[in-house]
Amino acid sequence: MSVFTLDSQAVTKRLYRDFFTPSKYEVRSGEQTILDNGNRSRLSFLDGKLALTTWGPDSAPAVLLMHGWGGSRAQMTGFVEPLLDAGFRVIAYDQPAHGESNGKTTNILEIAATMDLIMQQHGRFEAVIAHSFGTLVTTYSCVIGNFIPPSKLVYFGAFNRLMDALPRFQAATQLPEEMIHPLRRMIDKNLGEYVLRTINHDELVKNLNVPALMFHDRSDNVTPMEDSRKIAQAWRSARYIETDGLGHRGALQSRKIHEQVVGFLKQK
Repeated sequence: MSVFTLDSQAVTKRLYRDFFTPSKYEVRSGEQTILDNGNRSRLSFLDGKLALTTWGPDSAPAVLLMHGWGGSRAQMTGFVEPLLDAGFRVIAYDQPAHGESNGKTTNILEIAATMDLIMQQHGRFEAVIAHSFGTLVTTYSCVIGNFIPPSKLVYFGAFNRLMDALPRFQAATQLPEEMIHPLRRMIDKNLGEYVLRTINHDELVKNLNVPALMFHDRSDNVTPMEDSRKIAQAWRSARYIETDGLGHRGALQSRKIHEQVVGFLKQK
């Protein structure tokens, strides 16, 4: 029987904080230029502000760009010009604790609530283009939350089972199992055992009747390709494409991919 001391409790609290603290994305100069050419604003959320940028006329159909865990709206800016040229309006924002938005820690429940807030300000979206963890947030928001599903979805490197993040965190930090058990208990206590463990993308999409285009690269070393395969298999309205040599984020900057995405969004 293990004894849970004050020291071990402090360690667990620190691990909990680390688990829910996203890494910081380094914005490239070209991405910054695109952000600077948009209309920047800040939207109140909880005790802070969300950094938001829009491009294009208000009358055009809107596309929301959703970055992944540890990303920012800047990494999605490769889609801005192709979407504007195709007649869309573009909205991108930094999720809580990401990029220029306030906060140090965040989670899927909090991020999902921000999607509702963005929709309240900009109305229903024609499409959402999401990356990695952002795909799971989007699907969760559409199925469980109050976010009205868009007409189409485009997903890159989709994340499947939410709590798979814990063993991946353990592997990245090389933590022994005896330190993971109390962390898991704290997560369940604070956010709900039956809430988080049931957030599985391949189950959620069974209730999402939205045409989707999914990409996953075979050299992705962040999100396993098997995640997207399982989701696509369960999602009757999804078309799934595997790419080569683009890694986890490369597709977001690929002109060839941009053309495929715009073609999909323009289809009637």
